[in-house]
Amino acid sequence: MKHKKILVTFLLSIVYGFSYAQILDDSTKQVYSTKTVRYILEEDILNNRKTFYNPDTTLDGFHLFDFNLRSGLLYQDLGNIGTAIKPLFYESSDDIAKQLGYYAYSRYAFDARKTKYYNTKSPYTNMYYVQSGGGTGMLHFTHSQNIKPRLNTTVEVRRLSSSQQYGAPRTRETRLIDSWAFMLHSNYESKDGKYIVLSTYNHFNHAPIEQGGIKPLKVTSKFIDADSLGNYRDFLSKLTGATSRDWRNELHVYHQYKLTNGFQVYHIFDYQKRRDFYTDVNFGSDSAGRAIYYQATPANSLDTLTMNFRYRLLENKFGIKGIYRGFAYRLYLRQRLYGLQAKGETYLDKKLKSETLVGGWANYFFPDSVRRAYAEAEIGSNGNFRLQAEYISPRIKASFSQLSVPATILDERFLSAAYNWNKGLKNTFSNNLFASTNLKSGRFLLSPSVNYSLVKNYIYYNQKAQVSQTSLPISIFKVALGAEYRWRRLLIVNQLYVIANSEPNLIRMPKLANNTKISYEFIYAKVLHINTGVEIYYRSAYKADNYMPLTRQFYLQDNQAVWGTPVADVFADLKINKVRLFFKFAHVNQGFPSSGYYVSSTYPGLQRTFFLGVNWPLFD
Repeated sequence: MKHKKILVTFLLSIVYGFSYAQILDDSTKQVYSTKTVRYILEEDILNNRKTFYNPDTTLDGFHLFDFNLRSGLLYQDLGNIGTAIKPLFYESSDDIAKQLGYYAYSRYAFDARKTKYYNTKSPYTNMYYVQSGGGTGMLHFTHSQNIKPRLNTTVEVRRLSSSQQYGAPRTRETRLIDSWAFMLHSNYESKDGKYIVLSTYNHFNHAPIEQGGIKPLKVTSKFIDADSLGNYRDFLSKLTGATSRDWRNELHVYHQYKLTNGFQVYHIFDYQKRRDFYTDVNFGSDSAGRAIYYQATPANSLDTLTMNFRYRLLENKFGIKGIYRGFAYRLYLRQRLYGLQAKGETYLDKKLKSETLVGGWANYFFPDSVRRAYAEAEIGSNGNFRLQAEYISPRIKASFSQLSVPATILDERFLSAAYNWNKGLKNTFSNNLFASTNLKSGRFLLSPSVNYSLVKNYIYYNQKAQVSQTSLPISIFKVALGAEYRWRRLLIVNQLYVIANSEPNLIRMPKLANNTKISYEFIYAKVLHINTGVEIYYRSAYKADNYMPLTRQFYLQDNQAVWGTPVADVFADLKINKVRLFFKFAHVNQGFPSSGYYVSSTYPGLQRTFFLGVNWPLFD
């Protein structure tokens, strides 16, 4: 707590001191602003459509400070920010290479491929801080400046912490999540524009306390009814003494060189070093309870259950790209070396495994320059492949993909005192179709879309939290309808999802999900912009997957239904000059119509909580 107060005081002092030090010209007008700060994305450079963006200063949606909130709560977590998370609906993999298989905390790390590479006229600093009455705190600090006109260096730091909602001892400072993410990135472009290099170094250290869900007050009870949740502090957690850690160091470099007009060579280098831990110090002292929780009989008598994986990945991607007869194209070769060890045990048949993939991409712009279509193919040495095609226009978007994705390393083999398997799993095969359009009439805007997936050899974790695979073909049909109505300063937005699933016992999703936002924007005293309103989230009741922290996988359960109740958040976003603030009251309707709700089996959703956030950009 002491270190936290020192850090916050220091940052606020910087804000106060520099807020009066904006660079001014002789007429006392600010010279530098978000309009003089620009950034580019690697994807645009790779696809030869270099685009410059300015930092976001919009007020609408500013209070959505977490990626899950920005998605419309389309991820299933464990009831608090920073906990294990997975998509609410089925998603096919976008990478067909052999993967480690740990995704539960990946969303909280920086994604190197989405790095914003800045070009600034003056030093640019951006501070974003969020604090809640429930003990959640988030800080995102960015400082960027051009060392030379064509050379920029940027530092980003993200700090995330949250407190336990239940379990003893429970105080405001009883930490549930302790997470740091650090990113250093740089970009350089030669004077003639022929050479461009983008480089990023990431460090991620995410340490959650694993509670195992909320524990019934009576030993004879399996679950707590949602209407009986009431004050979460009255309940204990199923696990005590259990912790995880996701620790990563990653280096990513992209560079390209133009040989002639319309022809370039490029290279992408990736190195990852990961360590994944799990420790349960009460495994031996509560052997009977732990056997029920882990749904597995321990292989031997141990005081402490541990998991310690070390993963390495070295990947090089070499390619050529250019323009030929109106088509932009790419051809590339990916070479990967990876290894996984735990306590001297090699999880692969060799310390290092190799994998080779080749691919190509072609994009065509129609004569009107607003419509385009592209196709991409990638084939790997594990029998994996990806075929994808997409058509994009201002009115219609349609895509098709066919994927053969290998099982992850940890799906195929896992060793511990609680779980032990070594299985040969087939590649998961899927066909995916998507189409969407926009229909506008007066003040109304409709955005319907449809998504269909046919999946074979689906890999899942069964009711015993062990890996399994089905040969049954699974059809998943998702229809979405977005509706928007604007009248003067009033905005009403509704997003509806309806799901049809041929195998609901294998893939658990709500049949219906709906998000509604009603907001009103106005100006107070001519300088203070205010956007205020309410957001209502609803998911039809369904038996969502439970979570096993030892394997970091979500698995099937048949006993407890989650959601089935609306959750309302009240918010107010404010902006004066460049400073933005928000006030948010999450789950303001707790107690009506129910005292609480679950988001995952035995994991209750966020209780009524007040949030405050501020964003302050500086330009000198």
